[in-house]
Amino acid sequence: MNKERTELNKGNVIEIRCKKCNKLMMEYFVCGDDFAVALQNIGIKCDRCKRVMILKKYSEGMMKEHSENGTFRI
Repeated sequence: MNKERTELNKGNVIEIRCKKCNKLMMEYFVCGDDFAVALQNIGIKCDRCKRVMILKKYSEGMMKEHSENGTFRI
């Protein structure tokens, strides 16, 4: 299991974390299309700080551009 996880972390996965408390909410597996809308009308609730985010018009390129070391905070 750990071997699979280290192979996926090399750039194929973007972690989506809460900006307020840094809790991991979901992982997005990169498909390669930077311009298509990847996450549209998805609601995510943080279990720790109770924030609710509704993602609209998030493309894979935008997530790659704003991520730091494979971590995208919303």
